[in-house]
Amino acid sequence: MLGLHRVDADNLESIYLILPPQSWLEAEERRRTWWALYCSDRLVGGTTGLPVLINEQEIYARLPASEAAFQTGAEEITSLWTSNFRPEGQEFSPFARRALAASLFHQSFLTSNPAALDEDPGGLKTSMYWKRHREIDNNLVLLLQALPDDTKLPKQIRCRNATFVNIIIHMSTICLHRAAISKMKVLDLPQNMISRSRARTVCAAEEILGIFRMMSDVDENLKNSILTFSIYMVSQVLLEDLDAEEEHLSRQDNLDFILRLMILSAKTLHNPVTLSMAMQLAMEMSQRGLNSTAVEAAIELLYTHTLTPAFTKDNTPSSNIIFRLPASYQM
Repeated sequence: MLGLHRVDADNLESIYLILPPQSWLEAEERRRTWWALYCSDRLVGGTTGLPVLINEQEIYARLPASEAAFQTGAEEITSLWTSNFRPEGQEFSPFARRALAASLFHQSFLTSNPAALDEDPGGLKTSMYWKRHREIDNNLVLLLQALPDDTKLPKQIRCRNATFVNIIIHMSTICLHRAAISKMKVLDLPQNMISRSRARTVCAAEEILGIFRMMSDVDENLKNSILTFSIYMVSQVLLEDLDAEEEHLSRQDNLDFILRLMILSAKTLHNPVTLSMAMQLAMEMSQRGLNSTAVEAAIELLYTHTLTPAFTKDNTPSSNIIFRLPASYQM
């Protein structure tokens, strides 16, 4: 209705509720509003499994300009949005990189849906599924490698946007390769392929864990439900990779660290999501014999709090975890 998604279109095919922008700065304000909506749409879709509302094919808006240009009003021409991600040689603002990361996260999530199967899923070179998998994987690697100094870690660990973009990229890698592992098992593909994808998920999980360990304000970051989702996703990767006996103790330490973060957030911020997450992780650890003081502390929360499960992995189309009430809690 407002036409924010076509702010840079030459010919307006529809009548919108607001007049065309009268200056570059006014147009940039509309772009930023639009891309904030886009990021939310893609991140919600990728963490809940709900259908997204924005059709990328209808977007005719340039990516956000730099903060300096926006604050000074100095016109800065940026790239038009395209679903064909090509970061080579292109300069993207921090906000634009956030939008690109959100897009790749949702694309990665979509590969975990059974509907992503095509006629020949077993044809690794000809299958559209595996071609799409490789394309997304390459784009994630390119985006991570192309991050400029203002978004690279650990140098920018105090920058919220830098930590967020890096975590979203690693979350996307986990989503993509968890879906691939599930597909490989169904198709009975070679074990070495499964091992390679599992190694990618573990590497991405350890990167996210390393970012959280470097944070000086973890509580503040866990107010962001997407980052809460990411730390639970890391715990699931670690639980799935417990077969390696030589790394059993380090996995236990990492899981205890995650659980303590959740408990701290639940108690200090009264965050019902991290509270639910702590309980679910504690139960999963206990079932695998990974008992610890952190597990005991989480289970004690049962006696003082009312819990509503926030995550589910079963009875959903996706092979990845999502924010969704179990069927028994839905109306």
